Amino acid sequence: MVASLPRLAVLDNLPITKKERETSKTIVSEFYEYLPYKHNRKKNVVNILQKRETGTSGVHYRNSSKLKQTYCYGKSQCFFSRSLSAASLGLQCGPPYIQCPALVIYIRKKISGFVLGNSSTILPTRALWLFGTLDGEIVVVNHETGNLVGYNSSIGMINSVLGLCWLKKYPSKLVAGFDNGCLKLFDVNHMPAKLGDRSCGSGAVHFEDFEQLTSVHVNSMDDQFLASGYSKGVALYDISTGKRLQVFTNMHREPINVAKFAHHSPCMFATSSFDKDVKMWDLREKPENPCYTASSSRGNVMVCFSPDDLYLLVSAIDNEVKQLLAVDGRLHTNFNITSTGSAHNYTRSYYMNGRDYIISGSCDEHAVRICCAQTGRRLRDVYIEGTESGKSIFVQSLRGDPFRPFNFSVLTSTMRPTAKQEIIKVNLLASSHDADESSRDQGIYPYCGL
Repeated sequence: MVASLPRLAVLDNLPITKKERETSKTIVSEFYEYLPYKHNRKKNVVNILQKRETGTSGVHYRNSSKLKQTYCYGKSQCFFSRSLSAASLGLQCGPPYIQCPALVIYIRKKISGFVLGNSSTILPTRALWLFGTLDGEIVVVNHETGNLVGYNSSIGMINSVLGLCWLKKYPSKLVAGFDNGCLKLFDVNHMPAKLGDRSCGSGAVHFEDFEQLTSVHVNSMDDQFLASGYSKGVALYDISTGKRLQVFTNMHREPINVAKFAHHSPCMFATSSFDKDVKMWDLREKPENPCYTASSSRGNVMVCFSPDDLYLLVSAIDNEVKQLLAVDGRLHTNFNITSTGSAHNYTRSYYMNGRDYIISGSCDEHAVRICCAQTGRRLRDVYIEGTESGKSIFVQSLRGDPFRPFNFSVLTSTMRPTAKQEIIKVNLLASSHDADESSRDQGIYPYCGL
């Protein structure tokens, strides 16, 4: 607070000394980012756009008073994109603890699974939220328009949807897993955009059941997927034939929470478990021994690969979040998020802006932490507010937007069992006025159809 408010003279009825100001600046520079991508001063968005238009980098050299002219090849485009993001965020820049404006979609049913639209190059503009409910419904919503895109509710079966995953090469298709072990392949194009229509379940492709299922994940080639659950092993399925190829047993000492394929290698996958271990596996080898094992001090809630597969992001109970080198499991970044002391504060973390930043939230807290993936320094703490006054909400799950920098979505929950759940869109680059106007322009209003 002292560093972010330079004109503050008195705090808690005590004058702020020069030494305290210097100490606060040191702490902030060590643990926090003032602006993204190591920018240490605010820049003008118009100037950056002009430099991008003319091809100037804006970099001064000691032996020349003129700007060196560079043209936008390769990394230059990335440079301008990051500079624009930093400048835009700088317009909203205040203390590193902010309460963000949000666009909200309300859901009456309890949501059990939540996935954003994939980043496939086939349909790069699709802005879809995919989620499942505890009543066995699968719902696809366009979060830019608020319109329902697809709906499925199986006849005569009320089982919670616990696993969801988009296919990458076929972005209209998805694999869903239910708590009774049922596994199905759906096509959104064959799902009616109408609530209550229960006639669409017959078009799904069925797979052999996997008991006590909690998670599914498709590989990079869209030819196989993994299923895991309340067991110490995983099952491998062939998508084209619908057959279960193999069951790998005793991979961990306790049940596996998540099994994730790499983004680019169809044979590599990682598993995480409450036994405190994260393990890397290779399908080309007999999965009797992992490629390596990395351990946390608490039980692991989840693991995921960075978009380029260079890193693993590991989230353990109560804000223990770290980044490992995917090649050998060595520690790369420890994010040093303060723990609460709760053994039931389940933490989930994902990448944002490619692999530049990570977002992390926990089920006993209403804050989303945004950290630089390379340095571990905190960029912002975003406190998610409910739309109803006095209502405490918590982070159940979250995802970064694969197309828009510094945009993410949060699935929230409350202590009241009858309360509606909210999926909240957060745009860190927009002001409160922009968010309100965008909400009205896009027609994103309370969605209470379920």
